[in-house]
Amino acid sequence: MKLFKDSIDIEFASSLFYPDSISEKKLSKIKDKIRKGKGSYKLILLSEKEDENFEIVSVSNLKSRIWEEKIPVAIGIAGDEDEAFELVAEIAKECQKARGDLNLKEYVCSL
Repeated sequence: MKLFKDSIDIEFASSLFYPDSISEKKLSKIKDKIRKGKGSYKLILLSEKEDENFEIVSVSNLKSRIWEEKIPVAIGIAGDEDEAFELVAEIAKECQKARGDLNLKEYVCSL
């Protein structure tokens, strides 16, 4: 049995967060690349844990068999870890402004 999968089963949120360094024109190509398990992107995923909002993982980590039974939901794509943290901070600011709280998971799921 192989330790790593050849492709990634992943769902992308309809309201996907990504930095200005990623153009909307390139976004579909980047998503295809991610599904193939390629690229050095960081993904912001909805956490399955009730007391956590997000997980930041590398595309290569999602190729692990640990993710075989799960289909993660990506709410953000970043070029590196710093960009991913900046996106999470941006999401928090938007959530605070829109809802007056920091229920980030509820906020992104309502978009």
